[in-house]
Amino acid sequence: MKVIIGSGRLASMLLTVLKKDRTTYVFGRNEQTVDNLVEQFPFVKKASEANLREAKAIFLCLPKSGYEDFLIKYDHCLQKEVTVYHMATAVTEDEVKQLCVEKKVVPLKLAGHAIVAKKEKKGLLALPAHHQREQGKLASWFPTMQIEIAGEEEVLLANQLGTEAAIKMSVELGNLLKANEVTEAIIKQTFDQTVHGVIDSYQTNDLGGFARKIADRLQQKGEQENENG
Repeated sequence: MKVIIGSGRLASMLLTVLKKDRTTYVFGRNEQTVDNLVEQFPFVKKASEANLREAKAIFLCLPKSGYEDFLIKYDHCLQKEVTVYHMATAVTEDEVKQLCVEKKVVPLKLAGHAIVAKKEKKGLLALPAHHQREQGKLASWFPTMQIEIAGEEEVLLANQLGTEAAIKMSVELGNLLKANEVTEAIIKQTFDQTVHGVIDSYQTNDLGGFARKIADRLQQKGEQENENG
């Protein structure tokens, strides 16, 4: 039996990509969001403490601040044979082990964004090398997700750098468009389509002529700056 702990964006994404062959339970403090997930996914049921005691696998889809509250209160409900998959990017395996007494703890980190992964119904979950035996099982549970062998710190760094770069670009672009008196409708469309489209095309090496010239110019500028120290 699988139990998802939490009822937010990460839990919703995980349920979207989970193979729907068996009943899965959701356990959370927010009754409304738990009920929403039960309504959204026909194979999902609301979990009780009894379900926690029966669980063979639980997925901690909680923010860092929610780990201690849940595990201090419910660790005694979990059987020793349970596997605890923990997914908060900023929490380490060692930290979770201190709260999960004599339980198997497996880091499973989303490299990317939960909302986008849910929308696209695919993404990448990172699994540390010392838990590689879990890879096949996880691939069968989440058939549209890529299960990559990578360390927790690598995912944390990538998510931090990616988030900072995206926010910085968004702030700078928004300010620049407003400074040039571009209308709000066109600003929104620039973010909704232009930015997404160019990023996707850059990643697939399918830029148009105008975009390719800009990419070449920026790459040459970066190489010159590196040469100059």
